[in-house]
Amino acid sequence: MVSRVMRFGGVHRRSFIGILLMGLAMFILTAMDAAVKWIINDYSIQQVNLVRSIVAMIVLFPTIQAGGGFNLLQTKRPLIHLWRAILMVTISYVWFFALGHMMLADLGAIVMIAPIIITALSPFVLKEKVGWRRWVAVITGFLGMIIVVRPGSGVFNPVALMAICVAFGYALLILSNRTNHAKESLVSLVYYPLIGIFFVSAFLSPVDWVQPDGLAWSIMIFIGVCAGGGHLCLTLASRYASPPVLAPFEYTGLIWAILLGYFLFQELPTVFTFLGISLILIAGIFIVYTESQGKTDLKESLPS
Repeated sequence: MVSRVMRFGGVHRRSFIGILLMGLAMFILTAMDAAVKWIINDYSIQQVNLVRSIVAMIVLFPTIQAGGGFNLLQTKRPLIHLWRAILMVTISYVWFFALGHMMLADLGAIVMIAPIIITALSPFVLKEKVGWRRWVAVITGFLGMIIVVRPGSGVFNPVALMAICVAFGYALLILSNRTNHAKESLVSLVYYPLIGIFFVSAFLSPVDWVQPDGLAWSIMIFIGVCAGGGHLCLTLASRYASPPVLAPFEYTGLIWAILLGYFLFQELPTVFTFLGISLILIAGIFIVYTESQGKTDLKESLPS
């Protein structure tokens, strides 16, 4: 009995804190998306991105100080950071545009295929073995995405293709984290993309700058705080719990997307959206489960 209490007070308590931080991060980042959707049709993407990047870097600055100062930004792989910055700039601009033209729930469902894309790319990028069961999960997840976007139907939104590109870009970014985390500091992996967004947005913003009013400034600053705070919560969550424990709770972002979309924008997801989300959830959680069990291709090569 005592050992169980000690275990709960140690490992289980840390995992619980990690789960709470992951849930908080998903809420914060979804709230950021909702704020962007609220304002993006009145102000340019580069203007919103400029304020967001500045505020986010300020919010994340304490992590640099706590981790050892600006030495954490030193790197011997500048081209990797340049590539990641270009990728992140592209993702942020395309994503913000999509937020202005699609429902939050649909976008949330599409971007949640990123972990499934990672599984599909792992054999080629990470040289990891992926067995037949996980390939079935990958196909199931993509089927769910197709149901959400419904190509060929009268309600298909071409912007959905942009959201799919964002999901692929996000997957590549995560794969880049996995291949470089041992060689580069976590701070540098997060900070350099923000610096890239800042410089590109600072260059483009004067083209069509619209002077924000007080409410707009508040929303833009809120977006930046959410960007920095959300990533900070994600970082802290990874220190308290392992990826297999945290991964299923990333999907709580879908719940917040549905709720915020409904209450803020009167967006009511269709039956097809819920069906697609269900398939994506099942596929994603199954992949997390099989990876946490440490299954290999040898075990998965033949149906039992």
